[in-house]
Amino acid sequence: MRYILFPGRHHLVTRFQVARLQQLLAAHPGAEVIWAITSANHGGTQRNPIPGTRRLGLIEAVAAVEELPSRTFLIANRQPKPDFAHYVIEEIRTQSGGAVTMTPTTTIVACSTPAVIADYERLGYTIDTFELGATPDGEDLPRPWDLVERVIAVGLEDPSVIQAIHPAALAHYRRYGLAETIRQVYADPLIDSDDGDITITRDYASYRAAFEDNAWRKVGEFAHLVRPGRIVDVGCATGQTIKLLSERPALFESDFYGVEVARPLYEICLQRAAIGEFGDANVFFHQRNIMQTTLFEPNSLDTVITMALTHEIYSYLGPVALEEFCERVFTMLRPGGVWINFDVVGPDGGDEPVLVRFRSDDGAPGGPTPDDRSAQLAGRSGSHVAQLSASELGGLSSAARFRQFAQDFRREEGDQISYREVAVGGEEYVELRRADLYEFLSKKDYLNSWYSEAHERFCFFSPADWVARLEGAGFVVTPDARPIQNPWLIANRFAPAAEVFLSDGAPDPWSWTNVLLVAEKPTV
Repeated sequence: MRYILFPGRHHLVTRFQVARLQQLLAAHPGAEVIWAITSANHGGTQRNPIPGTRRLGLIEAVAAVEELPSRTFLIANRQPKPDFAHYVIEEIRTQSGGAVTMTPTTTIVACSTPAVIADYERLGYTIDTFELGATPDGEDLPRPWDLVERVIAVGLEDPSVIQAIHPAALAHYRRYGLAETIRQVYADPLIDSDDGDITITRDYASYRAAFEDNAWRKVGEFAHLVRPGRIVDVGCATGQTIKLLSERPALFESDFYGVEVARPLYEICLQRAAIGEFGDANVFFHQRNIMQTTLFEPNSLDTVITMALTHEIYSYLGPVALEEFCERVFTMLRPGGVWINFDVVGPDGGDEPVLVRFRSDDGAPGGPTPDDRSAQLAGRSGSHVAQLSASELGGLSSAARFRQFAQDFRREEGDQISYREVAVGGEEYVELRRADLYEFLSKKDYLNSWYSEAHERFCFFSPADWVARLEGAGFVVTPDARPIQNPWLIANRFAPAAEVFLSDGAPDPWSWTNVLLVAEKPTV
């Protein structure tokens, strides 16, 4: 055999793996090991906590110490498909310019994952099953991911890990703090899936389009307030805010830092940087949950920007975490530094009841009935409502869509809205809290991300509530802070769907849609 193909995510290399590779090399003189690092473009996720480039360095370190003849190739992640083995072989042939062309007659595959073994066997390759049945009693030896899970559970220095990990891999882990990286990823309460997403129901294509379409308008509200120097955008999404700010002459000498926890968005930032979308600005991106790590020293930042972030902290981590975040921002800012927070906001008088007449002639009837709603709140069987598609949701009337929203909103959190149907002067109305009405109005057109948005509260604070919280954290709220009403949303989304009245029948004016908070850290 000419090649020993060793595919895997390779987050760790064990002593056994090296010993077995040496045996195979001895049995096949002149052969070389072909390491295929799969999911190499992923990092910071529970499935792939260590970036592919760092895994490559680990393998090269082990190969150098053991003098293993080998080459290493980074293989990008793909959705599971039956032809993945073929893809790996062809990708390596392409990356090597044809220098490494593997066939069943020239290659043995080293692998202990049954599903992957089956893929290569279908192509006719001989398999060395490595850890499978490798003990004298025919039991399986621990595989690298088993050791990674041990690191998560008991730490890198536990004897069970030290005895199994290759010394060069151990040194690599210690040098780059990889055990801490892995444990941080697994401790992160924001990561909701193996692939590092905040929520598995978010449509990132729609999210990106909406964010970038609106960023110029929002940035225009506060760009002149950004203090030059070290500028951090927490929850930077696709990096669009940084892009717009980096083009301003007054900020040319600044360093821009984008912090994003969701892998799909972080990867977009890296792609944009790689193709030069940020010009020659000093731009740095980190995939982190800033609530779990200390990226910036106290008194080290001039401007912190958060756009559409604070409501996600409140929704996914709770009000205590939001208070902690405010304190963290205060600590990171230099005296005289400024926090600019642009986000959704609740109405004034959010707890007050309002009467709403939703349109029922702008779509199909449907949604949960009042009896369905009562059963669901009581926890009785039969109360579950299946998820609807975006087209099904879009076809509902405003009244039916509201009923569906009331069914779905924060159902998993047990934090739903309540309403009742009442008759006043012969007219049918829905009576509910003003804040709950705006939860619906602000989300009712997010059809592609309906079930993602259903987790998120927008209306937990009014503008005045925000000012009180910031002042309580030590900030001075500047006169630039103000609530904002988006007239397009009012005219095209809110008003066509509902009429809103006070309890006495008087029209209730439309509320704010956003808030711009500008909070300065005092200099004394």
